Amino acid sequence: MKIVKTISGMLVFLMCAACTTTQIYEGPSPGVRIEHPSAPNAGIRYNSVAVLDRNLQTSYVYENGKIDHGHVGKIAVENAGARRSPTGTVEAWAILRNRTNYQQVVEGRVMFFDQSKGPLEGPTEWQRLFLPPNSINTYKEFSTSVTEVGYFYIEIREGS
Repeated sequence: MKIVKTISGMLVFLMCAACTTTQIYEGPSPGVRIEHPSAPNAGIRYNSVAVLDRNLQTSYVYENGKIDHGHVGKIAVENAGARRSPTGTVEAWAILRNRTNYQQVVEGRVMFFDQSKGPLEGPTEWQRLFLPPNSINTYKEFSTSVTEVGYFYIEIREGS
């Protein structure tokens, strides 16, 4: 009887040990994409423009001495696209609208990708763009690669 209890105890111990085994890895771990309900479109959307700063995405309206967070951003992306230049490079562009009554200074940069969505070039340098009150202006940038460009991704941030 004592042998049966010992054997069954060992089996229970081995089964529990097998269920709770954790592996410890040394060194760096691979990157993991984190999905979150508050940011369903957090990945790169190719051939698009991303406004990075929350200050540009939300306007603040003063009514009756209170601040009301509006749903309309300070700037709007009216249109965006890309086209081949006569030399064969690709020009990515975005038309931005200033929705405020004062001048906005923004900065833009672009990253170009090949047909398989792999990066071709690092992001370009930030380029300053002035948006007069209630007007539009165009951000433009050329690739350095001639034939491989298939996609672009433009980032806009608040300038200084």
